[in-house]
Amino acid sequence: MEQVLSYAMLGMAIALLAVLMRMFSRLSSEGLEIARDAGRSVHEVAIPIRVIAALSTLIVLIRVAEVAQVSVYGVIGGLILMPSLAWLNAYVWQFRATLKGSDLTVMGPNFRTQDYDLTRLIEVRDNLHGTWGLRFQGGEGCWLLKYLSGRNTLRRALLEAQPYY
Repeated sequence: MEQVLSYAMLGMAIALLAVLMRMFSRLSSEGLEIARDAGRSVHEVAIPIRVIAALSTLIVLIRVAEVAQVSVYGVIGGLILMPSLAWLNAYVWQFRATLKGSDLTVMGPNFRTQDYDLTRLIEVRDNLHGTWGLRFQGGEGCWLLKYLSGRNTLRRALLEAQPYY
């Protein structure tokens, strides 16, 4: 019975991850056509980071499933970890930053996109935890993952905006 419960937990985590990724998918045929526009570049999380997140989640869930076989606390811990790990994987696999001219569109932690004008950029912080902290005139701010496809293009756009800050 305990093995069945742990495998059920693992199955639920995988199903929740699949549902979240499907729900927030940005790979519609319309999105692919838009991404081909001249002067527009779409940046996603690098494949190695995606794979590391997925494998780490799998290892954690397997370990929690093992603990759940002997302890009710393992079950509770698994139920707490599942949504967090599913959100993390969905976010890493769906994150997009789109650069078109001086406009930057970034997907936030709530899976919604927000537009920023790089001409209003006043500060770029190089954070230790793998992000750039961007601050704009008017108090707006966002963070941008460093490990993206086309990272050099994005970094060059931030450097070109440097005279404004």
